[in-house]
Amino acid sequence: MHRHHIIPKHMGGTDDPSNLITVTVERHAELHHRLWVAFECREDWLAWKGLTGEMTNAEAVQEGRRLGGRNASGTRNW
Repeated sequence: MHRHHIIPKHMGGTDDPSNLITVTVERHAELHHRLWVAFECREDWLAWKGLTGEMTNAEAVQEGRRLGGRNASGTRNW
């Protein structure tokens, strides 16, 4: 099971419990795909591709960093 931000962190969402839901990996991928289609945020495309296995986690992280993302301590996830 995965935690999914209802409002993604890259769109201003927080880690507040009211902004988190627990979903399967498949559902998590589907939610990010829907966000990608609706808003075309590269962060959601990366999450979708990583969750479906179409790109490795390392590739997604590298691409996220290339796009100017920060790690969890600096806090922007792509």
